[in-house]
Amino acid sequence: MYKDEVDKILIIDNSPINHQVIISNLIGLSKDIQYVSYTENIGLCKALNQGIRKLASIGCEWIVAFDADSQLETNIFSVYRQTIAEYPDIISVAVFAPQHSFDRGIKKIYSGYREVDWAMTSGWLINADIFLKNGGFFEPLFLDGLDLDYCYFVREQGYKVIECGEAVIKHHPGETKETKVFNKTIKYGYAPPDRYLMQARCLVWTIRRYKKIFDIKMYVYKWVKVILLFDNKKTYIKRMVTGTKEGLSIYRKYKSVR
Repeated sequence: MYKDEVDKILIIDNSPINHQVIISNLIGLSKDIQYVSYTENIGLCKALNQGIRKLASIGCEWIVAFDADSQLETNIFSVYRQTIAEYPDIISVAVFAPQHSFDRGIKKIYSGYREVDWAMTSGWLINADIFLKNGGFFEPLFLDGLDLDYCYFVREQGYKVIECGEAVIKHHPGETKETKVFNKTIKYGYAPPDRYLMQARCLVWTIRRYKKIFDIKMYVYKWVKVILLFDNKKTYIKRMVTGTKEGLSIYRKYKSVR
């Protein structure tokens, strides 16, 4: 548990069941460790927005956000403290991000930091003031793609996303499967059809809104996996098509305000 590394902890539960008793028994609850249950899935974007705004309202200037499927490989808190102390233009940084290491992509620790286009959300150290000024996470995306969109958007506004080389998180983005291609073992990620709907929706939105080559490649890659590697292809294809249509609809509705 990392409670000794921070001043306040807010645990947000997006599941349909209130787990306050379990959480209280595990770590205890107090004015500095609070639990919020929505008893429904309101979406990661909305839940994080509400949590970050709540913490900012009580004076938190920097806020670390964690997904439920992550754990620390290094002490990212000490790395962030050191980076904040030495970074020359701290007011320009919207996010300090860790490296995300998982079985399909083991990361190597390196000294220092570098500016990146985007980073996965879990483990972010978020500048609360910049977050509030820029409207937080884009809630129409619901779940997937909130990190892509937020990073792209704040970078458009002149802010930076900084990856810290010695901050590493063990992350678990979906199930890992393997296949053989020309006698070479290839690992790839696998998730339920509804996640592919949300991923397609996000990528179509970001492709249209920000026009990044990376997102086009990722969108094509998702289709290649579905067509060549997945069972139950018809279901996945239908969900990807639905997600694509929803992404286009989001673009038509929000392109003038986001």
